[in-house]
Amino acid sequence: MPDSRRRYIAIGINLLVFVLEVWAIWHGILKHGIAGNFVYYTECSNLLGGVACLACAIAEIRQLQSEKPIGKGLRILKYLSSCCLMMTLMVVVCILTPMLESAGYPGVYMMFLEGAKPVTHLGAPLLVTVSYALFEHNRMMSLKESLIGIVPTLIYAAVAYPCNIAELWDGPYPFLQVLDMPVWASALWFIALLLFAFALCQIPRVFGNVIIRQKKMQS
Repeated sequence: MPDSRRRYIAIGINLLVFVLEVWAIWHGILKHGIAGNFVYYTECSNLLGGVACLACAIAEIRQLQSEKPIGKGLRILKYLSSCCLMMTLMVVVCILTPMLESAGYPGVYMMFLEGAKPVTHLGAPLLVTVSYALFEHNRMMSLKESLIGIVPTLIYAAVAYPCNIAELWDGPYPFLQVLDMPVWASALWFIALLLFAFALCQIPRVFGNVIIRQKKMQS
């Protein structure tokens, strides 16, 4: 694919995601309020995704005009947003939806079709990950380097756990309600989710590395 076409596609996807994220986050704020909205990992990850996509779109537009390469910091920011959004998607798929369904609620509808969730739980995670791997992953990333992908999740945990212990937050997810479970169960949840987050960080990394190898074979 010609480099100019790649840039135009990247700009289009990034701007689309940004517009969708603005709508989705505004919808969440209207529903929960500002403070109530950003207690959710989902909303924080989508905010990061929207910021990353806007910044990358601006950088790509500047690159069309000046050929100035996109900085490493923006590449990392896009990778982090992809990791967080994949965590959002897979927690919804593997944990929250089955919990709701087993409790007799329409989990699939509630998690994927209600309100802004088609964007925050599905559309944004897929679009950001695909755009990063296909158009903004410009070098091979090692397994060790991918450790950076769990940093935002650790930051969220560092806020969420103390807030639940202090009874400032109630969850907002069942596995964060530490006062309602034994300490060992809370510790197991933390370890499992951290390992899960690291595993999900490999999706954009591996996908991107495959694309880089294919480009090298074609050149």
